[in-house]
Amino acid sequence: MRIQMTACALLAAAGLIAGCSGVVGTADGPAAPPSDQVAELEPAPGTKSGTDAAHEGFVESTAGAPAESSALADGTYPPDFTLDVTVLVGLGSPSLLKVEDRQAKYVVLPDGALHADASPFIDISTRPGRTRWLYEDQVQFLWGLCAQYGFTDERSANGPPNPDMLRVPRGERLAVMTFRAGGRTWTFVRRATDAQPFDAAAVRIIRTLAILSWLPDYRPEDVAPERYDFGPDPYAVYRAIRAQQPATIRR
Repeated sequence: MRIQMTACALLAAAGLIAGCSGVVGTADGPAAPPSDQVAELEPAPGTKSGTDAAHEGFVESTAGAPAESSALADGTYPPDFTLDVTVLVGLGSPSLLKVEDRQAKYVVLPDGALHADASPFIDISTRPGRTRWLYEDQVQFLWGLCAQYGFTDERSANGPPNPDMLRVPRGERLAVMTFRAGGRTWTFVRRATDAQPFDAAAVRIIRTLAILSWLPDYRPEDVAPERYDFGPDPYAVYRAIRAQQPATIRR
């Protein structure tokens, strides 16, 4: 009997506490599930909108939908965004120091994997190993950079449907940039002859990929012929003896 009375007293006390706190619910918890809505950030009265407001101060409000930063709202990229860039150097082309003039392959996959390699044996069908994983904001930056230079506009593409059929002529360099987004695939091709550079837009894309892949520019000593020192000439003494002999003997 005492146990039952103690239990009733405890339940009554719990109900009293709940009533005082204003919480209305059932034995399984509150009547309404807790809100998982993220507090919205609204500019304080009198502040500027945009980037300036972000530096001046905000007030927190739980009303309305969760706020999304303008950078994410305006800078999203397609979930299937893929970038495949190949730089081919033809026979007879001069040895240049810039990384964008080096024969190389860069591939960015939708999951953020960056595959890259630089080698004279690379071609368009090469699939190099993974170099690193890119952060989401880095992939977003790449997409925004491509959009800035017009490479995300499929209507401006000048490459063939099958870029694997391209061949670089002698003395030329070829930059083949294949994009995939929204279920569509298109290719841009840029050419350069002799020591002339690619156009500025292609150079910016290639150099950005090279920086993300940790591929630097060449130094002059990197392209200089490598010479080995095997010591003194073993035939020098015989040449000296022959030079001292009379001309009649040498005949």
